[in-house]
Amino acid sequence: MRINLLGPLQAYGDDHRVDMAPAAQKVRQTLAVLVLNAGRVVPFEHLMDELWNDNPPASAPTALQTYVYQLRKRFSLGNPRSGGAVRAAGPLLGTVDGGYQLSLPADHVDVFRCEPLLARARAEFHDGDFAGARDTAAAALRLWRDDALVDVRKGPMLKAEAIRLKELRTSAHHLRIESDLHLGRHHEVLGELTSMAVQEPTDEWAQGNLMTALYRMDRRAEALQVYRRARERIATELGLDPSPQLRALHTAVLTSDEALLRPGGRLTVVSAATRPPCHLPAPRERLTGRAGQLARLTEVLAGRAREDRPLVVVGGAPGTGKSELCLHAAHQVSGHYPDGRLHARLRDGAGRRVRPAEILRSFLRGLGATEMQLRQSTTDLSLLFRTWTADLRVLVVLDDVCDVEELTPLLPSGAGCGVVIGSRRRLFVSSTAVHVDLAGLPFDDCLRLLASSVPGHSIALDPEGLRQLARLCRGLPGALFAIAAQLRRRPHWTARQATAWVLASGGVDSDPQGVRAGFDRTLATLSAESRSLAHGLSSSVAPDRLTPALAAATLGISDQRAEDLLEELAENYLLRPHRPSVNGRFSYEWEPGTSPFATRPGSASVMRSA
Repeated sequence: MRINLLGPLQAYGDDHRVDMAPAAQKVRQTLAVLVLNAGRVVPFEHLMDELWNDNPPASAPTALQTYVYQLRKRFSLGNPRSGGAVRAAGPLLGTVDGGYQLSLPADHVDVFRCEPLLARARAEFHDGDFAGARDTAAAALRLWRDDALVDVRKGPMLKAEAIRLKELRTSAHHLRIESDLHLGRHHEVLGELTSMAVQEPTDEWAQGNLMTALYRMDRRAEALQVYRRARERIATELGLDPSPQLRALHTAVLTSDEALLRPGGRLTVVSAATRPPCHLPAPRERLTGRAGQLARLTEVLAGRAREDRPLVVVGGAPGTGKSELCLHAAHQVSGHYPDGRLHARLRDGAGRRVRPAEILRSFLRGLGATEMQLRQSTTDLSLLFRTWTADLRVLVVLDDVCDVEELTPLLPSGAGCGVVIGSRRRLFVSSTAVHVDLAGLPFDDCLRLLASSVPGHSIALDPEGLRQLARLCRGLPGALFAIAAQLRRRPHWTARQATAWVLASGGVDSDPQGVRAGFDRTLATLSAESRSLAHGLSSSVAPDRLTPALAAATLGISDQRAEDLLEELAENYLLRPHRPSVNGRFSYEWEPGTSPFATRPGSASVMRSA
């Protein structure tokens, strides 16, 4: 089974000479969605949304089953779940976990052959192999016969894919022209650039490269005329001035800068030919017990078309694994953001705020900004970042966020961009943001995570000791991994020795489970009064329910002020509120693992956990 989507839909079975593409539009649509998601489960409801635009008739489930049956029959696709005869090798269309999954080799789909070629061309360009980049980009372009999915009816999912594939084709085209210019072939690309500049008068990439090609052909006056026309159209249609890069190129032409005559010295607009930045750290640990949350994040970030940028907020108490979940999700969807993956922590190790200008300079440097451009103020850097990301597909991951206001200058502007936020505080970023709050792991997952982190350790021979260790971690992945790290360093320990180490290491400067460090970083972001209350409440045996009256007595303040401070601690995932008592006031308890008191030897909290 071979499928071509980069143009009119083509589908071939065993006989590669006969086009077997179905004629019925909804069957073609179903086939296109399954092929573009080959290897992944496409939920039934997503397919029905695609086929009937969020308004499926009562007969939709039956109709969808019919379309899938027709595809299975036409291409001899087995269903592994059906119990029928299934070929040992070859494509399969299975019913899996509430959806359909098509198993199909990547080299059997032209889209999946094109993307690696473009990635290779970018790498060759970055390494200075411009001839190789030119040939590879040209090979990618030869796979295109017309606009992608040109004869397939499109719902939300396929519209988004059509836009993405159009950008992919444009990127390959730009890369091929950029390579030609670096090879000194400005005569060969002049006609293409002239046509592109006329068709897209506000496209600064086309205008800048046309200026460069004209200047190299000793047609300096025409190059300046291109700039004047572009400046007028940008002002008339967009109400903007040309970008700093295009203005710098204009200045270079005016002053006859010799760098423009050298391919490597061109002062052109940053283009898709530059290798996209990837600032994402590698995840440190595997995920356990977070499959549902990870699926939710990837669905939003790589799912159906949206009118605005996809934005997800992951919140939770210290140690719940917010950062790891964000990184795992970002890596899984990285293929949907070909123009770059940017990452920044908004707090340092001590909980102090990192200046937005410092983060913006890191982002813009990765996108190709010059050192002169990076000397601007925070406001101008933010405006430049928005301008550059307006037409890009960039994923931005912002961790350790505590305030919505600090996000504003760091958010990309393009609808094709995605944003992942890891937050120590409950945030309202926008009405379209998707929120995922992390609680502690179920106990069975804690056991599984701890045991799998130290395979072959002697604790596996002591099931009850292993269970006691897992209970001490109160469902926090961070605590589980901290204990696992200690066990890996000391493979001769028994579970009882490890438990005794945790219970005996609760001194002021000790943090055996990695809990207190996260607690202190969160406290560093709060007001002084809230910090005093948190330390005061955790300095003695904490009750099951913290009340405003107890907090008021601790600080010597009014009950109302105490309740406001308790609410602030709850907003920062340190306390968990309970329904109001008879007097109408909430009571609170510590979130698992958030109080430094919880790790002190002999405390009621530890003894209850153990």
